[in-house]
Amino acid sequence: MTAAVPLELNLGLCATDPDRWFDAPDDEAKAICRACPRRWLCARDAVEAPGAEGLWAGVFVPESGRGRTFALKQLRSLAEFGGYPARSTGRRIPSGD
Repeated sequence: MTAAVPLELNLGLCATDPDRWFDAPDDEAKAICRACPRRWLCARDAVEAPGAEGLWAGVFVPESGRGRTFALKQLRSLAEFGGYPARSTGRRIPSGD
């Protein structure tokens, strides 16, 4: 017998109002992300998704620049901490030097 998984575990609350997480995420959206049971998976998805931007796993990912590099490193670390190491996507995350 398999247990039913609540829909919000599969999708996350961000799926109900995606604009809130991508345009200009507020503190409440960040708090929801940080408490989400999908946080570690979300962090991995962000690292593996080309062009990911917006709020992922409670971390805002800018479109470009050093902030993006820092955010992706932070997300990779979160994913690994949660037991979901990100696969290499073939794209290099600059060291920020």
